[in-house]
Amino acid sequence: MSRNRNRNTIQSMPVMERRERVDEDEICPVCKSSRYLNPNMRFLINECYHKMCESCVDRIFTLGPAPCPVPNCGKVLRKAKFRKQTFEDIGIEREVDIRKRVAKVFNKRPSDFEDLKHYNDYLEEVETLTFNLISGIDLEETEKKLSAYESLNKSSIAANAALAASESAAFNQNKELERQSYIAAREAAARELEEERKEARETKAAMVRALATAKDGEEAKQIVADTEKKIALKRSSARRKEEEAKLRAAQGMAGIKASLLAGGRRQRVEEEDDTAAFDPLGGIDDKSKYYVVNKTYAIPWLSDLHNRQDILAGGYFVHEYYERCLFEAFSGLTVFQNADPSADIQMAE
Repeated sequence: MSRNRNRNTIQSMPVMERRERVDEDEICPVCKSSRYLNPNMRFLINECYHKMCESCVDRIFTLGPAPCPVPNCGKVLRKAKFRKQTFEDIGIEREVDIRKRVAKVFNKRPSDFEDLKHYNDYLEEVETLTFNLISGIDLEETEKKLSAYESLNKSSIAANAALAASESAAFNQNKELERQSYIAAREAAARELEEERKEARETKAAMVRALATAKDGEEAKQIVADTEKKIALKRSSARRKEEEAKLRAAQGMAGIKASLLAGGRRQRVEEEDDTAAFDPLGGIDDKSKYYVVNKTYAIPWLSDLHNRQDILAGGYFVHEYYERCLFEAFSGLTVFQNADPSADIQMAE
């Protein structure tokens, strides 16, 4: 009797181990059905990110909104918002959704700011709000900030969203045009190759017929030379036509791209002085406002270096030595120990 009990225990252990190995993500938390028993079962998620099988969704939410059946949740869900999970990790799925939601509200561009510093401050604020939503830190206050910003910037949010949509449409249209251009070029190349083969066969047959009726060797040589010249002319003309076709296609694509981008790009109108000289550095130079470098200084051991060819021939300039010395001397004079960095800058100025 004990042997039969032990045998039954040994036989049942693999089944138990196999059930324990079933991942919790493959089991519906509502009906406890597993994909091990039903391979065609499909899981869906909603705003609370609790998985449940499609049968439970149809059974619970067909008649209208209902609370989430997962214990300790109770969030009211709608059937229309159930969707298939994209990422394997539900945490990544939730983070991506939060970032998409925040990006729809905070959709400003670098052109909307005066300089790069203000844009970086804006990005830091957006990332702080996103991190709070993902980590569950000060959710009520973060949601209030998000709602307040959305209500105050509805017009700019809508304008940037429309701009992004137009740019996306232009990009997709550009990709489709490039695909069609590639297909047309490939078909044209195939037709051209077939025409070349056909012309080569016809030219060869004509040359054979001409050689068959030639009177002597000189006439045969002339026929061969004329045939080769005709073939060379045909190849050069075909190559020239191909280059012209490529140039026209490139110009057409460039014009299409320019028109698409111009239609979807918002340009800021700035007042510029056309009479001013062009400055590639934007007014930035290497001159210091704290000192002026003179051409020469009364330093005895440096006074003779201006006339020594053995030093000047190697590319040494005494003026660079003056600049480096003054720069190092004044480099620490504009830094002050203060708790407020802005006060240091004001004192330095």
